[in-house]
Amino acid sequence: MKKALLLLFLFTTTITFCQSKTYSGIVKDKNSKTPIPGVVVKVKGTEIGTQTDFEGNFKISVPDSLNILEFLFVGYRTFEYKLGSKKSIEIFLKEDCNKDFFDAYEISLLANSGLFHNPIGTQLEITSPYTRIGVIKGSYSYQTNRDTNTFQFGELELRHPISNCDFDMDFRWNYKDISFERNFFSRSYAIESQLNLHNINLIAGYSHMNLNKIPENKIKSSSGILMGLEKELFLGPFYGTLSSKVAMFNGATEFQSELQSSYKWFTFFLRYYSLDRFNELSLGVGVTLNYYKWIKSG
Repeated sequence: MKKALLLLFLFTTTITFCQSKTYSGIVKDKNSKTPIPGVVVKVKGTEIGTQTDFEGNFKISVPDSLNILEFLFVGYRTFEYKLGSKKSIEIFLKEDCNKDFFDAYEISLLANSGLFHNPIGTQLEITSPYTRIGVIKGSYSYQTNRDTNTFQFGELELRHPISNCDFDMDFRWNYKDISFERNFFSRSYAIESQLNLHNINLIAGYSHMNLNKIPENKIKSSSGILMGLEKELFLGPFYGTLSSKVAMFNGATEFQSELQSSYKWFTFFLRYYSLDRFNELSLGVGVTLNYYKWIKSG
């Protein structure tokens, strides 16, 4: 009798443990809302699992004692879902946010020419190795007509000190010095921040300018808010950016726009700048070299 009761207990326990519920659903990309085939669907802590079909659908049996599903797929973040009373579920996976920044260890040297007033010029850009606080970039541009006109631009930038899955940020300080036909001189400084959201970037900052109109013997000193946009471009093998910025001062408006692109070691830019009576369209062509191997070999 005792043996019969023991066998009945073990049989009932086994049946209870083996009881399960069947769940079905579909897995989609969070951004595009399109189904994802081949996603691994597992009951957490077990080897019970399946995969989504070509239309992103799945079906899985889950023991009653367990209630968490794991969804795994290369290029996406692992997602855990706690099961409830719903037997048909819809899952959205987010792309993995492991970011690689390829703008470190670079030196760029360009010849640039102002097509309106400053035909002779050069530009140098240097970026640091990637550090804990991001990449540090310095650049300097100089143009002249070898007489009365000069146009200088310098910038120091800290790239990606803040970065997560959805955005990263850049911060920069720049300086501009313009002398134009002995009747116009300006010097300005600006502090900018740039919020990078996927392939469009928002720019905001503060700028201060001293504007000297020599014939009028008048120096205007004023500050203004700077705003702009930058768009990433992919044109066949070429990668580049298109940016525009505007700063409003008391009695003057500063406008800047630049198209910059590169392919392997070749790089070029087309830049337009306008302030009061001065405007310049500049074309730059040069090379970009990566010095990572030089450091490692040294």
